[in-house]
Parts: sequence; C-alpha cells; structure tokens
Amino acid sequence: MPHFSMKVALAALLLTSVVVPDARAGDGGKCTIATKGDTATARACAKGGRAEAKRVMKEMVKQAKASGQKFTCEGCHKDLDNFELTKNATEEFKKLEAVAKTK
Repeated sequence: MPHFSMKVALAALLLTSVVVPDARAGDGGKCTIATKGDTATARACAKGGRAEAKRVMKEMVKQAKASGQKFTCEGCHKDLDNFELTKNATEEFKKLEAVAKTK
C-alpha cells in the first residue's frame, strides 16, 4: 500500500496549493481605501471588493486617456500590491473623477 499513501499525500499537497489564496489578498480582497462616500470607486468596493474597485478605476483611467488626459495607477498609488496612496492621490482622484464618465 505504499503507492496509495503516496497518492494521498500528493493529492493533499496539490489541493493545498490550489486553495491557498494569493499572499496579497491576505485580507480577502477587501477594500481599505475607498470605503466611504458615493464615488464610483466606493460603490464598486461595496459591491465587489478590491477587484471591482480596480476594474472601475482602470475604466476611469481609460476614459480619461481617451479624452486626452494623462493618468496612471502609479500617479496615485505608491504600491500596487496594497494600493497605498501618494500624498496627492485625493486631488488627483478628484481630477480623474471630473474627466471620467463613470459616476
């Protein structure tokens, strides 16, 4: 029966590697920045967490670029793993929000 126990051990190892979440999502992808207010990003956070907020923010940047504005993720976020904000992030977000069509 050594083959059976090896198969069980291998199966257990494979299952654990599949269900272990991404280290960056240690908080379960919960929003920690846009948690209040009625912005498109705050609504996205409430609806679908960090993944939904990221999708909305990328769409806002895309819309702003299409209208000739220049915005990047790094313009507001120091770190794209935890999304820590730069000092000017609030002002830049207001500018982005003004030119993006997502309201």
